Amino acid sequence: MAKKTAKKTNEVKEALELLAKEKNVAIEEVFGAFKESLVVAARQCMKLHKNIEVDVDPVTEDIQVVLRVEVVEDFPDYDPNMTAEDVRKMDENYMLEDEAKEYHAGAEAGYMLEVTLPFEKFGRYAIQEARNRLKHRINEVERNRIFENYKNKIGTLINGQVLRIEKNNAIISIGSTEAILTNSERMSKDRWKIGQSVKAVISGISEPSKGVGAQVTLSRVNKDFVRELFRQEIPEVYDGTIEIKGIARIPGYRAKVAVYSRDDRVDPSGACIGVKGQRIQAITRELNNERIDVVHWDPDPDLYLRRALSATSNVNIIKSFEVPDFSPPRTIVIVGDEDVGVVIGDKGQAVRLAGQLFSKEICVFSETDWSSLSEEERENLMHSQDPRIVSKRAASLDTLFNKSEDIAEDTTDITDITEDTMENTTEEPSSSEAANSNE
Repeated sequence: MAKKTAKKTNEVKEALELLAKEKNVAIEEVFGAFKESLVVAARQCMKLHKNIEVDVDPVTEDIQVVLRVEVVEDFPDYDPNMTAEDVRKMDENYMLEDEAKEYHAGAEAGYMLEVTLPFEKFGRYAIQEARNRLKHRINEVERNRIFENYKNKIGTLINGQVLRIEKNNAIISIGSTEAILTNSERMSKDRWKIGQSVKAVISGISEPSKGVGAQVTLSRVNKDFVRELFRQEIPEVYDGTIEIKGIARIPGYRAKVAVYSRDDRVDPSGACIGVKGQRIQAITRELNNERIDVVHWDPDPDLYLRRALSATSNVNIIKSFEVPDFSPPRTIVIVGDEDVGVVIGDKGQAVRLAGQLFSKEICVFSETDWSSLSEEERENLMHSQDPRIVSKRAASLDTLFNKSEDIAEDTTDITDITEDTMENTTEEPSSSEAANSNE
């Protein structure tokens, strides 16, 4: 009998180890779930809601299910403030003498009753119930494991593989976990095939709830995606020599990245661009040719503004000033007539992105247009609560922000911008290209 029990115990251990390996869960977690399921099955089979424990012999490693209770003449008096559930749990540790004698003839008050319940007594139904509960418990452990593994990885770059496409959402395999990359978190030019490799950042993870596992979500439009690509491609960013001070982005179209070097010997813009633009081009390719302006950050706000507004440093900014006591913050910039188009950019993308870097509205006027306005007109424009009024007057470009809803900080669906516009945008030289030509 002992050999038979030992054999069954070994079979159980092997099955649990295999299950732990398949589910990528620690064997301790699986064994803990197995013990819980045995207790539930034993209680159902024996119709006994008492304290039942699962013991493992430290030498033979045999598994035993044991009924372990204290025999009493009557249940003790409990604290009247205890809940009914607390009382029920306390009762599980006691058994009245008459009931205890069914398990041991000599049982009497004060006796600690311990009765081993062999697996065979559970019956086929009870074992099946134990198996179902074990499966349920393992699923809970697995869901919690996913949450614990990824809750501290928000903003981290991952390289996954496309498993399938469901309702325009891509299901991505990241190790042993499936993550979702929704259509709104993809760039407009993203096109993938099953099995294709995909880079993205972890944008969030939902907490597991009853019957619903943790869901990892990914993004390619998040600013962190650009930040992590810079960390991957540029060693000076990875080791902290170069700090990314800010990122403004219209996903798939254009971005401005403000960088600063903690080492005076390292040029932050040049290091990010690389020899012949190799580093920035690697990032641009991953972003489906999204145009990237590398902006050299400076603590001097005027110099930083000049750099943020244009890829070149020779833009003729006549003056700039903030509108006092205005919310959200608004800055008026007066530039030379010849530089208006460069500063504003195609459909206002350049100036809008510069505004994102500064967390304010930037309104650009040509020197001629600003001079033609009366003081009253200037005051009305500067303090207008409707940015469209200012935008349409700024630099006399009535179409400057015709699509302001589409070119927002968190733009993900830029359906109104045509392919022709994209081609025009990509043909305009970026700061990286300008820097390379200067070199």
